[in-house]
Amino acid sequence: MMLAIFGAIALFFVAAERRWPARAQPLLRRGFFTDASYVAIHYLMRVVINGTVAVALAEVGRRILPGGSVGLLNGRPLWVQALTLLLVLDLIFYVMHRLKHRWGWWWRLHETHHSSVDLDWLSSARFHPVEKLVDRTVYLLPLLVLGASSGALLVWAAVDALFGMFIHANVRWRIGPLIYLFVGPEMHRWHHSTDRARRECNYGNNFSIFDWLFGTAYLSREEPTRFGVDDPAYPEATLVGQFLYAFRR
Repeated sequence: MMLAIFGAIALFFVAAERRWPARAQPLLRRGFFTDASYVAIHYLMRVVINGTVAVALAEVGRRILPGGSVGLLNGRPLWVQALTLLLVLDLIFYVMHRLKHRWGWWWRLHETHHSSVDLDWLSSARFHPVEKLVDRTVYLLPLLVLGASSGALLVWAAVDALFGMFIHANVRWRIGPLIYLFVGPEMHRWHHSTDRARRECNYGNNFSIFDWLFGTAYLSREEPTRFGVDDPAYPEATLVGQFLYAFRR
């Protein structure tokens, strides 16, 4: 079922990028097979990490908290739980993302995500496994306090994944005034620019409100000319090379 859903989403984005490309690039662009490998790796990691960490946190919660969590969202409507998760976890993502661009060891991991020189929907999967391990662990911690239902978690995971694909997509879509609430491709592409001043902007994943609120938003009618990192030695298209490169400096 999950593979069928992913296949339908993939076909949608491939068709959209062929019909409304933001920049001309082949379907099997540079790094395509590397990013396809990341999709498989992170699917497995999501299952293993989320399952393992969730069990561990549940045990911690059971031992130190009555009922296994503080349960701030217990009994709330599904839409309230899901929206709260999206906002809280997106704020956590924003803070972590800014730190990743400032702390050397974290940037060396996060640099993997910025290494795509041809950006499209599949680029959303390019993350160093260690970075994802840290991310998923931190994201699950608030659940001890919130106590969200499995349905709300499913909504958050689906929206988060779809937004990740959307904002990386090679489409010339602009979302108009909604850009002041949500992240769009026209905003996130600048975050992947080789221009360092622009790369240090637009940290949001789903919501752009934190970028506008904290002064890190950048929007332009123009498009960035180049994507990637400013390290000529970076192994852009080598999966194992990217895994190891973060630990060689």
